[in-house]
Amino acid sequence: MVLVLIAGVALLAPPVCRAAVLLLAPLRGLLPREGVLAVRNLRGQNARLASTVTPLVLAVSLTGTLLSVPLITAEGARQSERQRLLADHVVTSAGPGVAPRYAERAARLPGVAAASGQLGVDGELRRADAAEGDAAAVVGAGLVALRADAVPHLLDLGVRAGSLDRLGAASVALGADTARELGAAVGDRVRVDWDDGGRDTFRVAAVYSRDEGFADAVLPSATAARHAADPLQDSVLVRAAPGADPAAVGRELTALAAEFPGTRVAGADEGARGASGGGDAAGLFVLLLLLMINAFTAIAVVNTLGTATAGRRREFALLRLAGAQSSQVLRMLVWEAVLTCVIALSLAAVVCAAVLTTLSTALTGSAVPALAAGSLTVLVVAAFLVTVATVTLVGRTVMRRTAAAPGGWAEAVS
Repeated sequence: MVLVLIAGVALLAPPVCRAAVLLLAPLRGLLPREGVLAVRNLRGQNARLASTVTPLVLAVSLTGTLLSVPLITAEGARQSERQRLLADHVVTSAGPGVAPRYAERAARLPGVAAASGQLGVDGELRRADAAEGDAAAVVGAGLVALRADAVPHLLDLGVRAGSLDRLGAASVALGADTARELGAAVGDRVRVDWDDGGRDTFRVAAVYSRDEGFADAVLPSATAARHAADPLQDSVLVRAAPGADPAAVGRELTALAAEFPGTRVAGADEGARGASGGGDAAGLFVLLLLLMINAFTAIAVVNTLGTATAGRRREFALLRLAGAQSSQVLRMLVWEAVLTCVIALSLAAVVCAAVLTTLSTALTGSAVPALAAGSLTVLVVAAFLVTVATVTLVGRTVMRRTAAAPGGWAEAVS
């Protein structure tokens, strides 16, 4: 979506920039003389303005989108996890996982209504009656295994059909998207082809809607644990019994965690934040990609502005012969650079808003997206510095060389 919008801005840059300069016209009364002259220059040199604005829009909008999308996705995952989680405590580990014995002992603690380890397993999910070559198979399905009788007490999965109370050793709950892709409904049979070569058949007990960022299917841990590559559990969910003090249960869990090095007890809110993963930073590949894009954009902006400014030698000479001082000409160039950045950043903001508000509304229900404010601030400041520094240095060099030649200003005009 962002690439399509950037391409649209690039193709429509001349008329868009012309309209943007017209919107600046009412502000001329607030600008100094150099600023008024800068607005008139931008209006008269629309092609030059468009050629500078386009790479800036590309860099800012692409960077803003790629850095903010993971934040919005992570926030959506946190919201989904908070809605899904009924447990009062989430036990995790700083190491490879939590030992299965922790969940077993936690379930027997006073004041605990339900406790279960949560184990992610890999497998291929398909209808039991599907042929081997049937494309209806879901390859690499995300499967989560929990103790069947504890699932209704620990998770609110937004059940659309069936009931989580029907989960057992031979039944499974499917996410709505997975059920739709398989064409499976409550009562149908599905098969799991485990990565270790084993196969198990289950009957669909429920179809749930809160599968975003969670799992394509929920399986009984008693069956899935036999096929897991690692017996250690990803986390342990614990819910206090009605009337029990969750804080007291938390202290009991913390005391138990002392027997399992690396194990950590967190509240439900903190557990939801941890479950959403590392959405606060883009991947290394994305960061390197953005670094290269912005480096090439800076080169393009410097080349465009430098060439255009150097080609205005006659214009500068005419201004000097008309009585303008070199400092006034330089201030005019600075105003042009600043207004160019304002136009480019405004267009980039429109592109980012069109993408990010749509995504944020879909994932979080809020039209106000989470933004990588620090990185975007650095990028905006860098855009202003690059454009202002380029026109100032090139403009100063052109005027100094012209003034140094015999009859330089008159010769330049002629």
